[in-house]
Amino acid sequence: MKDDSSRIELPPARTGRPAARPRRYAPDELVRFDARIPARLAKQLYDVALTDGRSVTAVHADLLAAALECRGAAMD
Repeated sequence: MKDDSSRIELPPARTGRPAARPRRYAPDELVRFDARIPARLAKQLYDVALTDGRSVTAVHADLLAAALECRGAAMD
C-alpha cells in the first residue's frame, strides 16, 4: 500500500467547476493550472525566460515561489 502521508491535497478552487474528488500530489509533482494575466506581465515573464535561456514555466515557478515566501515572511 502506498504511503499518502507526504501527499499534498489541493482543495477545489473558489471559482469554476468544483473538483469531483480531492486531488492529491507528491510534494514535487508538477501541477498544471490555468491563469489569465495582463499582457504586459506576460511580456516581462517571456522576456526574462528568453534572457535567462529558461522555460517560461521554470521562471514562473521561481517567481511564484519567491512571492509566496515573501508573503509568508511578511505575515510573521
